[in-house]
Amino acid sequence: MTTLHVLSGPERGRSFRLRPGDNFAGRSPENDIRIEDRTVSRNHLRIRMKNGRFFITDLKSQNGTFYDGAYLRAGTEVEAKQGVPIAIGMSIICIGEGCEEQIQSFQDTTEISRRSIEQGQIHLEGKDAPYKHKKGLLYRASTVLMEGRPIEETLEKVLDCIFDVLKRIDRGAFVLVDPETKEVQKTITRSNLAPEFASRAYSERVVQQVLGDGKSLVILDVQTKEDELVDTLKLLKIECVMCVPIVFGSRMYGVIYVDSLHRPYGFRQNDVSDFIELGSQVGLAMERAQFASEISTIADLLSSES
Repeated sequence: MTTLHVLSGPERGRSFRLRPGDNFAGRSPENDIRIEDRTVSRNHLRIRMKNGRFFITDLKSQNGTFYDGAYLRAGTEVEAKQGVPIAIGMSIICIGEGCEEQIQSFQDTTEISRRSIEQGQIHLEGKDAPYKHKKGLLYRASTVLMEGRPIEETLEKVLDCIFDVLKRIDRGAFVLVDPETKEVQKTITRSNLAPEFASRAYSERVVQQVLGDGKSLVILDVQTKEDELVDTLKLLKIECVMCVPIVFGSRMYGVIYVDSLHRPYGFRQNDVSDFIELGSQVGLAMERAQFASEISTIADLLSSES
């Protein structure tokens, strides 16, 4: 029997068995796959399993269904390949084989070991808790990401949310790259430091490492570690740093970066998992923005030819 996995959103980590025939997904309790996400419609998506193949239909949902780089037309059935992410509202789901790689991409971290979690240094609340607190980062950021603003303006507002929630950080940045070449295209930054200390917006060494291996990097206190990267951070007077990839499916759009030059442990207990989740939410927003840009370009070409 094939399994549907929830990769991102309030229900992340859950899985559902798909049966032959119709399977319905949405916020309503009557659905076979209930997704308690305020951006998901009560009756959002139909997943039809037929002869080992899968077909999805958006059920006139408010926020749409995004699959394979485009929004589904409501009522139109499209074949869904196993392992390819499907976005319903701001939740991301995945069907069957190939999802393991997607799941791992959201869970991978370096510098935060399993022992840290087991010893209580990192405490993980219920998976949906961050989305239910209106003052929490994921609740506020997901609201901003669904407002439909231009992507740069959107990310500036998400940075505002990050600084409002993480009171102990000094610098934050979105470093956006070309998904194919990984070349930096744009940086959106904010700093609480005085101008004479804010000439550099982030550690390029940290950003390049995360872009290179696609894994999150979190160091809570540089004084407790010894390696070449930590030595560089000490020279830069960085006390703690967190950098996570912005990804959607197999495409990386950049990183989210925060650090503190004044104090270690600048992150709350749940910020690590929240930031990894935020990276996937921003990745979805970038994918949607690229789709909108491509549609706009096509429209301009058609207009010029008419």
